[in-house]
Amino acid sequence: MAEEKKSTIFYNHNFLYQFDGVLQADDRAVQFGDGVYEWIRIHKGHPFALSYHIDRLYRSMRLMDMRATIAPDEFTEIHEVIAEENRIQEGYCMLLVTRGGGERRFLIPRRNEQNPNVLIYARSVDTDAIQKVQDGIACITAEDDRWLHCDILSIQMVANLMARTAALKKGAQEVVYVRDGQVTEGSKSNLFVVKGGVAWTPPESHKMLKGVTRQLVITRVAPTSGVTVIEKEIDRQLLSEADEVFMTNSECGIMPVLQIDGKPVGDGQKGRVTEKIQLHYDKLLEEGLP
Repeated sequence: MAEEKKSTIFYNHNFLYQFDGVLQADDRAVQFGDGVYEWIRIHKGHPFALSYHIDRLYRSMRLMDMRATIAPDEFTEIHEVIAEENRIQEGYCMLLVTRGGGERRFLIPRRNEQNPNVLIYARSVDTDAIQKVQDGIACITAEDDRWLHCDILSIQMVANLMARTAALKKGAQEVVYVRDGQVTEGSKSNLFVVKGGVAWTPPESHKMLKGVTRQLVITRVAPTSGVTVIEKEIDRQLLSEADEVFMTNSECGIMPVLQIDGKPVGDGQKGRVTEKIQLHYDKLLEEGLP
């Protein structure tokens, strides 16, 4: 009989080889969805843009009033060990921080009463599936009925899951959320609209996640591509009149949107600006980013 492959995980300052005893039933993540997380891409055996993810993690923890138990710079070595020990070349690290366990109380414990749990594990990704969505996806629009703290990457993602599942049932791969007539983001991605060669994206707010890939496109990728990016509110009309639309996330990078609500975007093909952004993002991914 083949020997079962062991996974190396990190849990509360220790490296372990099994999930037994991790996150008990009384953990507030189980009871209330009380925790935050980051999904970090592993490329060629190393975490990509880890420092950006850690910055966002600590921002989420601060907004959630969660006590930190690990210094930010410690996470670099931990993630490298997890990727190496699990022999993952193309994959991801999942980093979860919960507020901890204890008596089930319907309130936020004071910081000195919190005993946060930190879990990090790694898995491989399906690179063929990633390539497929990088060739183009279809989306549906949906009313954004989520809470008003979408800038926090909480583990409570049921509304996002329901919206994306509805999209899949309609033959689409992603959702474009609309709130009060304005586009916000996707269920697991940020959105850019291209008109007249200029890329537009909704400005950062509590209505959307500060996406790492979105941030990299604005600050690193677009400038090297010769593409102007403007942060501006996007309404349904601009979305419907766009020459190109693309979405971004850590898992798949740059995803051209070829169809929205059954109607083609532009000529229904990957656009020139999207192709430029995709090419220069892939170059950044190959170079690596701490």
